[in-house]
Amino acid sequence: MPARSSMAASRSGTNPGVFTPLAAGSTAITGWTVGGDSVDYIGTYWNAQNGSRSVDLSGNAPGSIFQTFDTMLGQVYNVTFFLGANGDGPPPTKTVSVTATGNAAGNYSVGTTPFPPNVVTWSPFNYVFTATGTSTTLTFTSTGQTAYGAALDNVNVTAVPEPATWALMVFGFGAIGGVLRRRQGSFAFA
Repeated sequence: MPARSSMAASRSGTNPGVFTPLAAGSTAITGWTVGGDSVDYIGTYWNAQNGSRSVDLSGNAPGSIFQTFDTMLGQVYNVTFFLGANGDGPPPTKTVSVTATGNAAGNYSVGTTPFPPNVVTWSPFNYVFTATGTSTTLTFTSTGQTAYGAALDNVNVTAVPEPATWALMVFGFGAIGGVLRRRQGSFAFA
């Protein structure tokens, strides 16, 4: 797997204009496939968390998006992403399930806030999984029974260093710090 897999790449896909409904099987969002019923690919309808595009995970009914990418068996990965809520309709709390091949689902919720129409407040979340093979499918699914779902943006996947790697890095930084202290003196924070 590349060091990072990102939804930001979706900006190179089909321009959704204000928004474009995408049915199951669509690959209009670069690197992603639509599942479930449908999603809405959002352009200028509301503010994106990063850049100018996002996804409402419920189009006409609950939908999903998924992506399969290379992983290293046994490697731990951290998925960071932002969720917002489509405030155009009920319910006030939107729910999402995140899964990676062979791992338990992570369940997330985000509520609407009393802002002007077409403004989404974004909240950061993360999901950690361990690769169970040399490829993994990451899926974001709307779990609310509504056409007004959770909005998704700015998905990034990174490999997490193993504890032994962290110990070596900390030791290495400590050794470098010791050399620098001998050269430049000691600094304290008040």
